[in-house]
Amino acid sequence: MDKAYAALVGLVIALVTACGARGPELRVVASEAPALTVRARDRLAKVTAPGLPLPAETQPKAPEPHAAPASSIEETEKQPAGFYPSEASPKGEGEHTFDDGPHPGKTPKVLELLKKHGMPATFFLVGRAINKDTYALVQRMVAEGHTLASHSYNHDVGMAVRNHGERSVEYIRGQHEVTQILIELALVAKSGDDFDALFGRVFEEKAGTYLPGGALRSKWRSFSERHAGVLAARGFGEGRRPYPIVYSRPPAGTPYVGLSTPAQKQLYAAALSRLGMLNVMWHGESGDTNPQRKYDFAYLTHNLAHHARRGGVILIHDYIRTDALSVALSQISSDPSLRVVPIEVAVRRKYGCDSAQLARALAGPELLASAR
Repeated sequence: MDKAYAALVGLVIALVTACGARGPELRVVASEAPALTVRARDRLAKVTAPGLPLPAETQPKAPEPHAAPASSIEETEKQPAGFYPSEASPKGEGEHTFDDGPHPGKTPKVLELLKKHGMPATFFLVGRAINKDTYALVQRMVAEGHTLASHSYNHDVGMAVRNHGERSVEYIRGQHEVTQILIELALVAKSGDDFDALFGRVFEEKAGTYLPGGALRSKWRSFSERHAGVLAARGFGEGRRPYPIVYSRPPAGTPYVGLSTPAQKQLYAAALSRLGMLNVMWHGESGDTNPQRKYDFAYLTHNLAHHARRGGVILIHDYIRTDALSVALSQISSDPSLRVVPIEVAVRRKYGCDSAQLARALAGPELLASAR
C-alpha cells in the first residue's frame, strides 16, 4: 500500500507541473443543442453549438481566484485529486451540484429555478437515466451553461467496496465510461428516435436495455470503439469528443464516506487514474436524502442557507422539494455576500489551472499494480 501512496504522490507532482504550464484550449461542443445565451457563456466557457463560435467580445473573463493554501502531500496521497469536506473554501462562495438525474419530471423544475436566478450548477448524471425521454434535458443543461459530470451508470453504492482487485477497477471504470458515452449520445442526438438508434449502434442492444455489471466491466472498450464510430459519423473525428467528462462522484460517496478500507479507496483511486477524472465530494448537504426529514421545508431551506454561507460544494438532488429549493435560491440570490460559481472556479482556485489542463494531468499511471 505504501507504493500506491507513493504513486499518488507522483500524480500530485504531475498535477502541479501540468497545471503550471498553459495547455491548448479545450473546445466542448453540444451537437444540435440551442445556441447559448450570454449568461450561459458566463457559466461554462467554450461550449458552442456546431458552427457557432463564441464571438471574442462575449468570451467570459475568469473570476479572480481566492488565495488558498496548497493541499498537503499527506492529505493528497490518501485520496485522488478532487474536492473533499476537510478542505477549506471561501465563505459565501458555493458550487451547487445536483445528483441522480436526469429525471423527466424533476430536472426541468431545477433547471427553471437555476435559470430564473442565473445560477450555474454541476449535474452528476446517472447513465441509465439518459434515454429518449431525457436526452433533451442533457442538451439543455449544456445550452444553459451548466457542467455535466458522471455519477456512475446504475448508482451502485457498493461498487467501490467489493474488493476484487482488477475486476473491481475495471467495473468502476466501466460505470463512468458508459455514462460518458450516454452523455455524448444525448448531446449528438437529433431526436428521441435518433437517440434510440445511436444506443442500438453503440451497445448492440434494444434501446432502453439495462446494461448488467458484467457488460460494464468487460465490454466498455467495445462500446467505446463503436461510440467513436458514431461520433466520427457526426463530425467528431481524430479523437475529438462532444463533451469530455472531467468530474465524477461515487454513488453515496462510497468509499470516501462510511467505514471503507484503505484498500477499497486505492481501488477506486486506480479507476479514477485510468479515467482521468476528478473526484468531487461535498462540504455540505441539502438534507434531501434524510428519510425522516427530506420533505421538511424548514429543514431543507435552513441547510441550503447555512451551507451557502459556509461556502464550498453543496450536494443536492434533482428530486429535492421544489418550493424549498425555490425559496433557498431566492434567499441566496438576494444576499450580496453570497455567490454561486461554476465548479471550474473551484478547480482554478485549488489547482491553478483550468479543467482541460487538469484532465490531461489526471491521465496518470494506473495504480492497481502498486496497490497490491
